Amino acid sequence: MEIVFVPSQSKTVQGKKYTRDWFIRPLGSGNGNWLLTKSSDVLINGVSYRGFILDLYNKSRLTESLYKRFRDDLSKGKVTI
Repeated sequence: MEIVFVPSQSKTVQGKKYTRDWFIRPLGSGNGNWLLTKSSDVLINGVSYRGFILDLYNKSRLTESLYKRFRDDLSKGKVTI
């Protein structure tokens, strides 16, 4: 089983570049600049478990330390998927 932590990302673009994977909001005074952000994720064999982990630990942010806690709990058998 392959478990991978994908950190959050952000970038700025100009023009109308829209994509489903990124959260988009205006940047600055609306001169066509956009801030695109993507949330962190945990992939197990290529499948996202972000929502599962957040619900499991009753958290709203997926951090690297929460990922490590989940990975340790999974290896100890405290959590099953």
